[in-house]
Amino acid sequence: MTRILLLLAVAGIAAGPAFGVRDPGLEKSLKADMVKVFKKKAPTLKFTTVNCTLPVNGTTAHCKAYFTVRSTKGYYPVKATIHGSGALTWTAQSPTCLNATTKKYAAC
Repeated sequence: MTRILLLLAVAGIAAGPAFGVRDPGLEKSLKADMVKVFKKKAPTLKFTTVNCTLPVNGTTAHCKAYFTVRSTKGYYPVKATIHGSGALTWTAQSPTCLNATTKKYAAC
């Protein structure tokens, strides 16, 4: 049993880089762009952090843009695409909010 767990742990560590890498430059650019867009739509919404994973063999990153609105915390799932020209386009999906009682995320 111990050998199986060790094998699974090593396989998980080795496979990690194949699934994607974080891109701080993309995260910073995406956050700035989202702040600008949401400032008009939801002026009380404040983005705290943006975490993106860019696949090794692709140009579409999967991100979570964390936010607060008054006492509510949550995140927007975002797909961001870096085009050959260097331009960034993104689409945000429906937000997910943290339930303060259960400490679990659910639809807002």
